[in-house]
Amino acid sequence: MNIVALNNETFDSFLLNSQKIHKQSIQNALERYDKYIYTLLDHKRFILIRIDERTILSSYGILKFKRRYYYDSLLKEYCYLLDNKMQIPKSKRMTNELILKMMDLASIMSYKETGEHLSNEFVISKYTVWKTINEVLLETYFGNEINRHGFKIHVQIDEKFIGMINSKNKKKYYTLTIFAGKEKTGNSYRLLNKTVISSSVLNNLKRKINEILVNRYKVSLNEEIYVSGDFATYIQNFKESIYCCKSKYVPDKFHVYETLKDTIPELYVDDYSLNQKAFQDYIVNQLETVDDNNAKKLRSAIKRNSKIFESYLDPSYLGCSQECQNSHIYAPRFGKYANRFSPSTIEKLSLIREAKAMGATIILIHKNRKIEDEIDISIHEKSENPAKYVLDTSEMLHQTAKMFNEIKYGGL
Repeated sequence: MNIVALNNETFDSFLLNSQKIHKQSIQNALERYDKYIYTLLDHKRFILIRIDERTILSSYGILKFKRRYYYDSLLKEYCYLLDNKMQIPKSKRMTNELILKMMDLASIMSYKETGEHLSNEFVISKYTVWKTINEVLLETYFGNEINRHGFKIHVQIDEKFIGMINSKNKKKYYTLTIFAGKEKTGNSYRLLNKTVISSSVLNNLKRKINEILVNRYKVSLNEEIYVSGDFATYIQNFKESIYCCKSKYVPDKFHVYETLKDTIPELYVDDYSLNQKAFQDYIVNQLETVDDNNAKKLRSAIKRNSKIFESYLDPSYLGCSQECQNSHIYAPRFGKYANRFSPSTIEKLSLIREAKAMGATIILIHKNRKIEDEIDISIHEKSENPAKYVLDTSEMLHQTAKMFNEIKYGGL
């Protein structure tokens, strides 16, 4: 489907023509470079076989260019020297930058839609999109260390239920955000010094957070950080898995206030009253007969620890709910579509969204996209000093040895 304007503006035509000219310039530049390589060659070594056309799919559209095919008599192999110099892998039709764009689109829309939105010149099948994503590895590069400016570190945890292959029911996918400080922007707040990570395996998340806290946030063993989330047992116990510093579980305000609002709607609640023993006893009694999972967990948490809300009165606690991050980062892809994913695919697509959310860089690694070693095409000059040989005349016949000795010592 094409979308066109009723009244085409001159500037629109200018942009479209410029795009076509730019694409043609790329093709011309490649062919000129191929011709330049030809002028540099030792033609006794590199024997021209033919000229072939190659088609590459890119974000600029379909690129077609011609280049020379040689036989390298030194290495005893055939090669396209332009492909070698430009590091274009064999049998690969898509550029790296197109694959990066594909990954970006696939993290917010279906594979079919991704293949349709990559370019207005071609469509890629959903199978090819899936195959390409399956063949790459992604790593997050955070860059500079975090400068916290004295803000206390907060870790907020939650899970999102996502359809996974080989499972009839949706399974937990764990998400986690680390931040230190926040600032108001309009009617909302923006988290500062933010790092977002996720995993389908909880133990992997625990390993990741310790590495990041040590390497990026430079925490000390005696430093205490906040761990927040809902009333899930694994969240309350998550602090036990943080070994690089001290940590303290604080139930996030969103779940506490929402649970009390839903179960005891007539009750007025604030941070101060939540820390009063009499008020806590009243909540515990009221929730005793309530048939609600969150209410039962909140009641148990208060009974286990009457100081569970004391951080609400600490100005350093900047409570925030991980559910907001889930809605903003993960919901556009995993909440909208009914697809079933492999855990590794979920983590790849999540890495893209997480990197965008925190301004990090994604490093793309190909499993099967091999870049060949560069071929040395330089012409080696003959040595100005010819090789010298030592002539042994000791075993020659007398007359022969005499002749060579005269040559050797300048007698002839």
